Amino acid sequence: MQPSLCVDSYNYKEIRSFVENKIPGKSRTKDFLRYNRKALSRIYPKGQRVESSNYDPYPLWAVGCHMVALNYQTADKYTQLNSALFNLNGRTGYVLQPEMMRSDSYDPHQQKKKVQYNIKIKVIAARHLPKPGRSIASPFVEVELCGHSEEKFKTIVYRDNGLNPVWKAPAEPVEFTVYEPELTFLRFVVNEEDMFSDPNFLAQATFPVKGIRSGYRSVPLKNGYSENLELASLLIFISVQQAGRAEEELYSSSSQLRKKQAEHSEPFLYDTHSNLQRSTLPHQQNQLVRESSERY
Repeated sequence: MQPSLCVDSYNYKEIRSFVENKIPGKSRTKDFLRYNRKALSRIYPKGQRVESSNYDPYPLWAVGCHMVALNYQTADKYTQLNSALFNLNGRTGYVLQPEMMRSDSYDPHQQKKKVQYNIKIKVIAARHLPKPGRSIASPFVEVELCGHSEEKFKTIVYRDNGLNPVWKAPAEPVEFTVYEPELTFLRFVVNEEDMFSDPNFLAQATFPVKGIRSGYRSVPLKNGYSENLELASLLIFISVQQAGRAEEELYSSSSQLRKKQAEHSEPFLYDTHSNLQRSTLPHQQNQLVRESSERY
């Protein structure tokens, strides 16, 4: 039985806990969003997850849930997304709900209808990748957009070189379409192909789309627990362009760029507060045979 949600009877001092498979259904999304604007909600894993596996937190973030509990002892994609989300506020422990989520007209299942940004990525090279045991790595890179829809690209396998592999193909960057930048993530996963052509995880880096900048970037790589790997990084080219806008112009000086930014307040700020760590935030991103799947 699902808990009742009479949103008018709750205030910010109250909190309700929901097991992951007992949250209000899709037919009550509007009610749940209204509730989450007035009171707090906590979601936790079901008891059957005896191996400490995790559920996907994204659909719960999309309906405004405040505390989405995960099994942190498990190094998987979902804990990596969680770590990336809380980078948005300089790791201060919380992130404000996107402003659009506070509107009565917001519907998480309809947001994917309008393209907000186009992101072009090209993976150029890597360096100092972790070794898979005593063998020499044959790495390839997967670049994944995580959000309302999922798109994934991967490079070719670079044989027997985990020290400084360079990918020369494809010549053109691949392109992602972003529908909701406030709750979309860009994830790089470096795998190596073993003698049986099976992929083995080496490193990853996950970033909120809201914190991405254009240009040539060095992407520091992390292990499965989002801990830094010394010296390991990717070299990529990335272009972030608002849908319908022309390519960014080049600026002859940093003062000219600062003046332009002051005139046009851009949404891609890594902090939630208006003046928090605006100049100290990470910038990163990357290239690649296409798979695509959609979900709610």
